[in-house]
Amino acid sequence: MRNAIYLFLLLFFFNISITEAKPELHFSPTGHVNTQTGFNDSTLVLIPFDYKQSALFHQYTFDVIDSVVNQLLKNNGITLSITGYAHPDEGSDTICKYLSLDRALFVRDYVLGRGVNAERIILVKGMGKIQSKNSDVNKDGHKVNCKVELQLNFPPPPKPPVIADRDEDGIADTDDACPDQFGYKENNGCPDKDAIIIPFDAQQSSLNHSSFAALDSVVSALKENRAYKVSIEGHAYKGEGINTVCENLAKERSDMVKNYLLSRNISDSRIISIKNFGNSRPLNAGRDPQQISLNCRAEIFLTK
Repeated sequence: MRNAIYLFLLLFFFNISITEAKPELHFSPTGHVNTQTGFNDSTLVLIPFDYKQSALFHQYTFDVIDSVVNQLLKNNGITLSITGYAHPDEGSDTICKYLSLDRALFVRDYVLGRGVNAERIILVKGMGKIQSKNSDVNKDGHKVNCKVELQLNFPPPPKPPVIADRDEDGIADTDDACPDQFGYKENNGCPDKDAIIIPFDAQQSSLNHSSFAALDSVVSALKENRAYKVSIEGHAYKGEGINTVCENLAKERSDMVKNYLLSRNISDSRIISIKNFGNSRPLNAGRDPQQISLNCRAEIFLTK
């Protein structure tokens, strides 16, 4: 019974030492995650060494280095930096300098032996007793600085292609039937034709002097030609509020236009449709105050 207890305690403490000694992966918090590899643009892998040793013996340590090698073999754009460290208790400055370098060289030789081209390893350096900036990972001093750090450097992601869009309507010139006129996708990049603009002040749905002038011209045309009918659209600009605000504002503007036409004895039967688009169909990109004011509007279309 006593021997069984000793055996249990021996295995228990052996497992603890193995667990604590396992290397850890540390990722740059600002790195861009590579979805194909799971690593970051700058990935740091810590490889612990036994005290005063410059060779590795544990299989789990080689497994971690092998995972780094696999990434290097899969992606020729990745480079590797190898930096060795020693703990101050491991010897004099000179001994620690050579010990840290020997550790880095051991890892380098292993990586090269797995088929990685030497040109992919851009740095091999021993830091001696110098504390690593990552030395606060563990509390145990020996495990902190008796190590090698492997820095995988990923190439920057490709820049997004520059798409020519002269009129800034969000439709590439190659797909835009009207590349110099701000338009809409459903019109193949062209604007709505023959729209009569009824201007409104920003964030307002009441008629102003310009609104009355435009509406009166529409009323005159309708009275002169009884065959004309009217379609009304309400619009708002994204700068006038959130989507819900813009949708309500567009509806209020189209309703205001309709009610004005009715007040001028235009029959309701001649108003064939009323649509509201919120802020989804601006007239332009809103690059200056004049462009922005043009987007605060309603539109009237005359049809026979």
